[in-house]
Amino acid sequence: MNASPWATRNDLLAEFIAIDGGKEPDRLAQNDAMLFGDLTENIILTEAAKRLGCEDLQLDFDHAFQHATLPLAASLDATAVGSRRWAADPAIGIYTPQGSDMVDLTGLGIIEAKFTSAPPETRPAPHRGAPWQLQGQMMCRPDANWGAVAVLYTSPIELRIFLYAADDAIQGRIVQAVQDFEDRRKNIDWYPALSPEDAATAYSRVDDGAHEIDLTEDVDATVMLEQLVHAKKQKAMAEEDISEMTTGLMEIMGSHERAVGMVGNTRFHIKWPMRTYKAQPEKVTPAKAERTIRSKTLTIKDMD
Repeated sequence: MNASPWATRNDLLAEFIAIDGGKEPDRLAQNDAMLFGDLTENIILTEAAKRLGCEDLQLDFDHAFQHATLPLAASLDATAVGSRRWAADPAIGIYTPQGSDMVDLTGLGIIEAKFTSAPPETRPAPHRGAPWQLQGQMMCRPDANWGAVAVLYTSPIELRIFLYAADDAIQGRIVQAVQDFEDRRKNIDWYPALSPEDAATAYSRVDDGAHEIDLTEDVDATVMLEQLVHAKKQKAMAEEDISEMTTGLMEIMGSHERAVGMVGNTRFHIKWPMRTYKAQPEKVTPAKAERTIRSKTLTIKDMD
């Protein structure tokens, strides 16, 4: 859903295309945040169910839940059975981000646990379980009447429980996204690039037999090239100015560490401090296997 701060849609698509080609999926090495998230998961889920007055808390599942028709499956942290309607009650960490006055927690529901160093929120960040992950889980477990994301924040320590009903609009977007992803995966059709790095992921290889593209035949491409060439020239000029003015101010400051100045109505403090670097042992760079990747920059030369 293009909400991840760690990977783009093209990163995910490239991973699945590689898996389809026989490559083993990449596995992230567990860090302390992941470790303590795992260790506290059942504590978070148990406390959330207790605050919500739920019964029949189930914490272990031996399989993923497959959607009835879509190539979509979900693993669940927990399910529980509720018996009442809840309004937002921040005093005990209960929030209803969908905006409705009450969320009906009667019957079976899904509880998702999260552990984060982010400061407490009034609604979880989109990559922190809701709405996308939780609504997808509810699609794969259609007998669930409600969902909750229980987030343990650590700065400061606070448990907040976000309650949700099924959302047809969100679930409809998930259906479209899954179908679009699978079409792109089958046809190797990349998403529009979000950055030079993302473009290098999508178009990771050069076709040696491809002909040269004449950008003058494309008005939009010509405008982009003009703006890029202009921006690069402006950047080079700005870097020269920065170097020249920095050198001049250093010459004026001499052995002084601090200075003050005015630019318009704004007062600036300038520091030119000493820095101490601790001794470090000699490091030997480990050997790396040869590899070829697509460059993340364009080389532009004036031909005239």
